[in-house]
Amino acid sequence: MLWKKATLLGLAGFVIGAAIVICLVLLDSQPLQGAFAHIVIGGIYGAVAMGSSVVYGIEKWSIARATATHFLLVFALYFLLVISMGWFSLSDPVFWIVVGAMVAVYILIWLLQYLSYRRQIREMNDELIKWKSGNS
Repeated sequence: MLWKKATLLGLAGFVIGAAIVICLVLLDSQPLQGAFAHIVIGGIYGAVAMGSSVVYGIEKWSIARATATHFLLVFALYFLLVISMGWFSLSDPVFWIVVGAMVAVYILIWLLQYLSYRRQIREMNDELIKWKSGNS
């Protein structure tokens, strides 16, 4: 079931990633013919980013573990793609700005999920207390 969901999310991510690159190419007034490799790479990046989001559904894993795993997968692919495609180099400040933004986004994802789960647990505990007091 997990692989099926990852595959479906990955396919959707491929379409979204490719579409984003197409929009960027068109906004830059570049011909699509020369951008085929970039479109495919954008699709692959989107597929991995969305497909690997299934780690958040692994109930045995903590939020921190799922977030760290997803970050490492997405970051490793980002690193490989942008360096191999020549989009950035390690000395390029934009590369490090994007890395910093990715880290900030993942910290925000973890924080929002943590707060959401904490609220859900508090609500369940309140319901349990109401249920126990009604049955006594």
